[in-house]
Amino acid sequence: MEYFDRSKRSVLEKLFKPDKSRKGGVDELAVPVINALNEKTDFYTTSSCSGRICLFYESSSGKKYDSGWLFVKHGVVSLRELWEPLKNLPNETIWFRCEAPIFHVACRDLKSANRLLDVCRSLGFKRSGIIGNGRRKLVEIVFNDKMDVPVASRGALFVDEKFLSFLVVKANEKFRKNMVLLKKFEKEIKKNI
Repeated sequence: MEYFDRSKRSVLEKLFKPDKSRKGGVDELAVPVINALNEKTDFYTTSSCSGRICLFYESSSGKKYDSGWLFVKHGVVSLRELWEPLKNLPNETIWFRCEAPIFHVACRDLKSANRLLDVCRSLGFKRSGIIGNGRRKLVEIVFNDKMDVPVASRGALFVDEKFLSFLVVKANEKFRKNMVLLKKFEKEIKKNI
C-alpha cells in the first residue's frame, strides 16, 4: 500500500472523533463536502470549516492559542447574540468576523490536485491553490466572501448598536451566500471529480 492510501486510511479512521481543534470536532455544515471528497479515491480532507461568524480577540503575545473567541457560531447571527459578549471587553483588539469556508485536501498526485483546482476555479474560488508539493500534495480551498472589522480595543468599543446591526446584516448575507456555494461545491465534486 502506498503512502497516500495509508495516510488517507489513518485520517479517515479519526475523522469524526473528538480532535484538538478549538471546536473539538468536525463542523456539521462541512460534512457533505467532506464526505464527497473523502469518497473519491484520489482525495481526503485534512481540515475543514464551513465558515463562521464570530467575535475574535487577538492576543498581545501574538501566540495563536492565547487568542480566542468571545462569540462564535457556524450560522447566521442576531444582534442580541453579538451585543451581549461586548458588554465585558478584554484589553485585546476584538474583531467582528465573517470567516469564509476553508478546506485542506490531500491529493494523490499533481494531476488530481489540478482537477480539484479546476473545480474551484469554475466556482470562482480565487484564493485556492496547492500549498504542499512534497510527499503530500495539499490543496487549500478558500471561499471568497469574508469580512473582518475591528470593533473594540483596550476595553473601548468602537461601534454602536446601529453599526453592529449593519455588520450583522452584511455578515449574514455573506454567510448565506457561502452556504449556497458550499452546496454547489459538493455537487461539482460529485459530478466532475
